[in-house]
Amino acid sequence: MYVTEALMDYVEAFSQWGFLMAFLYCLASSINKENKSPVYLSALMLCSYISSGYINLLENLYLSWALYDFITILALLTLQYFKVLQRSAAFHFIIFALIINAVLTLILHYDLYVLYNYEPWWYWSVYSVGVNMFDVLMVLSLVFNKNTILKEVLH
Repeated sequence: MYVTEALMDYVEAFSQWGFLMAFLYCLASSINKENKSPVYLSALMLCSYISSGYINLLENLYLSWALYDFITILALLTLQYFKVLQRSAAFHFIIFALIINAVLTLILHYDLYVLYNYEPWWYWSVYSVGVNMFDVLMVLSLVFNKNTILKEVLH
């Protein structure tokens, strides 16, 4: 079952809401803590998902989403290089999930706009379930950042 255009706005709003809640949770849980990396990571993801919902970088929606994923990956790696972000389980998983989302999106773009396939087939369901599942898992990884929890228990 692929997500139709009628449902796409609701799914997109749910993803944005999830990243907002993850950001607020990280913000509240980082009060009086030295490590603000989860807050920065969740803020970057929130900004990426909200801006991708309202600002199209390219004419094609799917290419624009893939570009947002790659820009977000580049921003994450740049912030990690300059020691603004610390490597954590959430950091690594988000990089992995954004790569998967970008690849799935590029394959869908190829199917629709290069092959001109407009008949629903199994890949559309894989794309719909896969991208949305990884979005939910990214939100959960921000909330349940294992490295941060382990560091707090050990100290």
